[in-house]
Amino acid sequence: MSERMKPILAAVVTGIVVNYLGLTYFFGPIAANDAPSGPLVPPAASLIVVSILLMLLYDWVVQEMGHAMKGAITVAISQILLVDVFYLLNGQRGLAAAAASAVLLLGGWAVVGMVYGMLWDRGAEAVG
Repeated sequence: MSERMKPILAAVVTGIVVNYLGLTYFFGPIAANDAPSGPLVPPAASLIVVSILLMLLYDWVVQEMGHAMKGAITVAISQILLVDVFYLLNGQRGLAAAAASAVLLLGGWAVVGMVYGMLWDRGAEAVG
């Protein structure tokens, strides 16, 4: 791990700088002046659209990683870091809600990974 410390630390510093500047001077001002007027679509439609987009992302992750369950856990951990850890730390989400969300995300993605893995024909890409 010691050989990876330099790029890890450099990436952390880069991420902090880029995100701070982006939040402060780009996203923050836009978000402050862009209050939503309400949902764009009904809740069921938004669930369907987001689910399709997430599965397309997940499929790409699996194809890159070559492992359905590792892909599922990668997507779950990414979501947990973005919406549970970050929101918990900045006061936008409570601890119980963050923990419940993390459990739901891990469990849900694990099931998705199992189903995808059972149905995935790894040889089909090489043939087709």
